[in-house]
Amino acid sequence: MFMLRTPKYLSQETYQASSYHLASAADEGLRSIAWKPDSENPLAPALLNIDWLTAQPMLPFLTHVAPAHLLYRSIMAHGMEDSIEVIEWIRGTQLQKVLDFDLWEKSYELQSEDISYEKFMSWLRLWLQISSEFAVERFLELEEETIVLIFSKIFEIIPDGVSQVTEEVRENWWVTEDKKFFLRLRDEDPETFEQIKPFVDSLYKHNARLAASVFAHSAMLVRQESLEDGLRWKNGRLADQGFVAKDEALKVLAPKSKNALKQIINEARKLEEKRIEALNKMNKNSAPVVHDHKFDPEIHEGIAEFLSKLDCEEGVRYMQLALGDVTLKQITGSENISPEYFYEDKDFINESTDKIIEKCQKLLIRSEFVYSRSVNKMNLLIEKAFHEITNSDHVKGIYLKERVAHISNVLLSGVMSSISNDSLVRSLAIVKGVLNIGLELCLLTPSDYNINLDEEKNDLEKSVYCLNLVGPEFLFQVGWNVLLNISKETAQVLCEIDSSDSGLKNSLKTVHRISLSDSSVLEVSLVKLIENQKYSDVNVWLSSIESDLSSTIFFVIESLLSRIPMCPEILSFDKINDTLKFTQSRKPFETLDDIEKVKLFLKNFYRNLSKE
Repeated sequence: MFMLRTPKYLSQETYQASSYHLASAADEGLRSIAWKPDSENPLAPALLNIDWLTAQPMLPFLTHVAPAHLLYRSIMAHGMEDSIEVIEWIRGTQLQKVLDFDLWEKSYELQSEDISYEKFMSWLRLWLQISSEFAVERFLELEEETIVLIFSKIFEIIPDGVSQVTEEVRENWWVTEDKKFFLRLRDEDPETFEQIKPFVDSLYKHNARLAASVFAHSAMLVRQESLEDGLRWKNGRLADQGFVAKDEALKVLAPKSKNALKQIINEARKLEEKRIEALNKMNKNSAPVVHDHKFDPEIHEGIAEFLSKLDCEEGVRYMQLALGDVTLKQITGSENISPEYFYEDKDFINESTDKIIEKCQKLLIRSEFVYSRSVNKMNLLIEKAFHEITNSDHVKGIYLKERVAHISNVLLSGVMSSISNDSLVRSLAIVKGVLNIGLELCLLTPSDYNINLDEEKNDLEKSVYCLNLVGPEFLFQVGWNVLLNISKETAQVLCEIDSSDSGLKNSLKTVHRISLSDSSVLEVSLVKLIENQKYSDVNVWLSSIESDLSSTIFFVIESLLSRIPMCPEILSFDKINDTLKFTQSRKPFETLDDIEKVKLFLKNFYRNLSKE
């Protein structure tokens, strides 16, 4: 096995896998900081502390059990180079899922997503630090469509014997070990050749027929068809992790009327009652969250496959590190016979795998319970409400965070161009602000949403009650509607000024006239574009007026009319003239106060425009 970088306890030759030592190690690991807040966002699911994870005897199994998006975000927050001890143990299906988050990016040339050459190379370089053989094993664990798409990004490939093989190709291209393929790297950097050559050599050494098959498929592929297959399979894997199709996400993100919101809240209240009932039943179990995932077939299969690739002695050593001798003897039913004797027995492997999964789940859950009591600073009402709920009921707090993560995934799927770490962090920050705006509005005008609040209670108590009553999904819908209305109000103000001011005379082009085939003219206003969510057309309009406005005014308009309206940072507030000044930076909307200040700016928009 590849033992160059191993968990701290696995690398100690004198280590004895006794139950006492294992228990002590687990307790020591739990007392250290296992989790840390993500980008000062208490609503976001916490990140795993990579240093803590590296020190765990259970590391090879924890990387299978922890959710792929959690591993990915934790690694990116810590830094890939500094996370190599964890990356080493991410394998098989779990590795494919992690790379699904990182490798794909928006290709404006193809108008779809595509594999990123640069991002794959960052993973390959880390694997090569361990060994070229290790890199080959991890590469071949990926799905076929991912493998051929990656190779088509790295190489130009010409099979020997075809007409394209000219003298220039024979002299200047690199030929594979079996003399069947001529290769040229698309990246001409000499350092890239020094990295790729050992990788290809090891690929042929590992399995020459398989290597030739990979190059043949990559040379023959119709890239667009392979890309469509790759995207379809990737989206399927993401759906299993809580991401939804773009069309479904856009339905959730569409503007809602007041009547629609009232219908949604009635459904939300009924759903919350059922959720609370289910959570109460779960709380009566000793390890409620564990049972949800204990027999996840993919996790079970991944760990069983990992163990099957180890020789008997090494496999039992890993099991001893994870479970201890006492548990292994209980599984075998024998005090005297070595567990190695049972290593080829499928029932023994299956039961051991279930025990390992259960122990990993308990370790992750217990450590997050400890973390949840020490959440970082909280400025927003929604953060304080989450903290209050988590303190009184850990399971419910973690469950609420999972629901917030799902809302974030919907936003990500609907309106963002990638699911990279930066996009995940940005989406969670936006969702936090939207939830807080929704909560503040429900407390300000509860009758609009059929919510009865006890006026004798303070804002925090009301917030907890409201969150428990309707859930984060409804609060998001309320807050998101507020943001969409800001875009619409901005468009309305621009249209009114453009049409009514004699000095402008439609110079802002807020009404677009389209000549139809019957000689009639169709007028489409900026307001209609916003209402119908035609943001590509809105962007075209923004480009057409950029040169006519000051950079500050344009920046504010662009921020408010973007697919996700953003709040321009306020530089100063002139109370005498009742006007605002903005700096050219933006942040997510977080409070009703942010909304009111922007409305004040829109109210005095003409004055601001004339001053600029």
